[in-house]
Parts: sequence; C-alpha cells; structure tokens
Amino acid sequence: MLASLLRSRLLRNTGWNLLGEGLPLAAAVLSIPVLLAHIGQERFGALTLTWALLGYLAMLDFGLGRALTQRVAELMGSGRAADVAAEARLPLLALAGLGLAAGGVVWAASDWLAGEVVHVSGPLRAEVAGGLCIVAANVPLALLTGGLRGILEGVQRFDLVTAVKVPVGVLNYLSPLFVLPFTDSLFAVLVAVTLGRLAGTLAFGVLAAGRVPGLFAGVSGRTGALRRVFAMGGWMMVSSVIGPAMVYLDRFVLASLVPMAAIAWYTTPFEVVTRLLFIPIAVAGALFPAAAAAGRARPERLAAFVETGGTAVVGVFLAVLAGVYLLGPAVLALWLDAAFARHAAPLLLVLALGVFFSASAFVPLAVVQGAGRPDLTARLHLAELPLYLVALALAAYHYGLVGAAVAWTVRAGAEMVVLFVMARRIVGLGISLRVPALCGAAAVTYIIALALGGWAGGALLLGGFAGLGAVAAPALWRAFTAAPPGPAEPASHGVR
Repeated sequence: MLASLLRSRLLRNTGWNLLGEGLPLAAAVLSIPVLLAHIGQERFGALTLTWALLGYLAMLDFGLGRALTQRVAELMGSGRAADVAAEARLPLLALAGLGLAAGGVVWAASDWLAGEVVHVSGPLRAEVAGGLCIVAANVPLALLTGGLRGILEGVQRFDLVTAVKVPVGVLNYLSPLFVLPFTDSLFAVLVAVTLGRLAGTLAFGVLAAGRVPGLFAGVSGRTGALRRVFAMGGWMMVSSVIGPAMVYLDRFVLASLVPMAAIAWYTTPFEVVTRLLFIPIAVAGALFPAAAAAGRARPERLAAFVETGGTAVVGVFLAVLAGVYLLGPAVLALWLDAAFARHAAPLLLVLALGVFFSASAFVPLAVVQGAGRPDLTARLHLAELPLYLVALALAAYHYGLVGAAVAWTVRAGAEMVVLFVMARRIVGLGISLRVPALCGAAAVTYIIALALGGWAGGALLLGGFAGLGAVAAPALWRAFTAAPPGPAEPASHGVR
C-alpha cells in the first residue's frame, strides 16, 4: 500500500507537469505561423532572440528558486513542515532584490544590446531596444515567480503550479496575437506578454501563502536558513546560468555570422523541437523534490527514480525521433511553407537528436541535484562551457547553421553521458547501464538512418527503434509495478 501511494504521487505530479508544459506548447504551435506572417521574418527573428534573453535572465536567481524546492522538500520529508515559512521568507526577499538589480542592468544596456548583441539597425533597433526595456521589467517578476513556484513544488502541490502555469504559458504565445490587429510593433507584443506574467506572479503568491501559513508575516526570517539556501543555490546558480547559456548561445553566435532573416530558419525548428522537452521536464520536476525528500540515505529509491524516469523518457523519445525523421520535413512545409522548410528541415533533423540527448539527461540531473549534490553538475557545466564555445564558433564559422546544430547536438550527448556517470557515483551500482545503453543504440541507429536516407533509412530506423522499444518496455513495466519502499507520507503540520 505504501509503495502504491508513493508511486501514485510521483505519477500524479508528473501528469500535472505534463499538462503544464503541453498546453503552452500547443499554443506555440498555433501562434508562431501567425506571428511570422504578420510581423515578418526579420522582426520574428528579433522576437525569438528577446524571448531567449528573457528565458536566460530568469535563471539569474543564484539558484535560489531550485534550492528552495530542495530545502522545502527536505523539511517536509523530515517532518519539519512547520519550519517552511520561516526558512522561505528571506530567500523570497533576496529573489525580489536580485530581480530588480538584474532588470536595472538590462534597462540601462537596452540600446547597446539591441545594436551589438541582437545586431539590428534602423527603425527595428528602436523597437528591439524598447522591447528589452519590457524584458527588464519581466526579470523581477520571473525571479520572484520562480521562488514562489519552488515553494509549491517543495510541498508537492503540482496541481496548483499547473493551475497557474498553464494560462500564463498559453498567454505567453497567444497574447501577442491580440495586439496584431492594431500594430506589429515588437514593443507592443512584449507588453502583452508581460501583463500575463504579472498576473501569474500574483497568483503564485496567493497560492503559496495559502499553502504555507505565515509565509508573508513580516520580513524577518532565519538568517541561517538563508545562508544554507544560498550555499545550495550558489552551485545551482552555476548550472542555472551556464546551462541555459549553452542552450541559447548558438543563436547569438549565428546572429553575428548570418543575416537576421536566416536566424529564423534555425530558431523556428529549434523552438519547436526543444518544446518537446516538456516531457522530461515534467518527469524531472516531479523527481527533484522526491529525490530531495529521500536524500542520499535511501539510495535504493534514487536508483529506482533514475531507472523509472530514464526508461520512460527514452521510450517516449524513440517515438519522437521516429516521427521527426519520417514526418518532420513534410509537417514543417505544411505548417509554414515549402521554401522555409527547405532551409529548416535539415536543421530540424539534426537538432532532434540533440533534444533526445537532452531529454535523457534531465532525469539523472534531477536526481543528482535533488540528492544534494548540485556542486557536481555545476563543475560539469563550468568545464563544458569553454569547450562548447570553441566548438560552436568553429562549426558555425565553417559550416553555418548546420555546423551550429551539430555542435549543439554533440554537446548534449556528451553532457548526458557524464550525468549518468555522476548519478552512479552518488547512488552506487544500484543504477544499471540500461538507460545510457539504450540512448547510445538509438543515436547510432538514427545517425545511420540519416546517412542512408530514403526508404532504406526509414526501414532501418523503424526496425531498430522497434527493437529498442521492446527492450525498454519490460524494464519500464517492472519499474512502475515494483516501486521501491520509502518513508511514510511527510507530516503536514503548518502546511496545507
């Protein structure tokens, strides 16, 4: 009975996360063609860059949002739920202050960023600079939202997180459509996005206060708790800053090498295929507080988390890779147009493999950080960044868009392998090699299929992936039907 309760909670939280990531993805699919048609390829390229910048700046929280989730889940798992409010109050204030400081820097540098980073000129430069001022106003909202959401995830109220995340995520893509009948200004588009994010921050605040009584009862708190969260968050910040930088760095490098209009050929398939990461993000988001509650004292649970989540993600993304290979170019041409698809389809096929690697890496990443070792992932990213930057610059300079896509994919594959090694180091030999072995076999099959092309490549891909799926299915079934033992449900004193 106890194992069933633990398993159902994990699956339920994963389901809420899937809903929260999936519906905004559907909104993106609907809105991107309309935006591209109405504001033009160059302005849309600038919009994707400002979106990327906003996504990156939201990570400049010193890891406090993620560290809050870990600490709150740890308190809940050890029966100290009454301490949550006192330990979370000062980190929230710190997040608000950091957001205001980072937003001020962006505001002051908006004109320079528009000309020297985004590389636009003429009337569009003024639009981009104004849009960056709006991005600056979003930064404190994003950081504070991350902390409030972290508290709700720490007490494992993913249903409430989803209730806010879905409308805010949908509005992120659909609200710009509301201003198109009146103007195609980038500034106006970003104002519409900001209003939705402001509403989301207020909603998260109300829900967090309702679940953690006394959360906003003054501005005092435990300074020791703040130091503890900063220490944990400092390592998480390294990954939070460098990790997204390596995801978005390619487009900024390309912006200095190719015309702005060509950026859309890269960023559009990139945005589409990386949106599929909502699946492993959902799994990892549920695993992170569960791993924190288990701690390294329960390695059998951590090993089962990696086995269950990793096998599930690989199984799903075998189907994703097959679908991209067989249908991706045709769907891209139907969704946008044939001329656009001729340039974007080869990039889509390469980037899909990188997304497969990234998806597989989310589970060991969540377990390693949730178990209290974000220092390991931070050191990985510190070592990875300069190597990737050199490889990206050389590949983009010599081979253009395709070179950048290959460099991004190779980096994602290498990172996945190292993260599985780290997870085994923490948990021990309780983690099998099944998941990384499946990833490697799938990647080799996909690359050979791309090289063959045509019906031969398709037949090889389908046959190979069917065999890998047959290997993964029994392991996944065993993992979900034989959940590991764990402690009783945490006490909820002081937390609703």
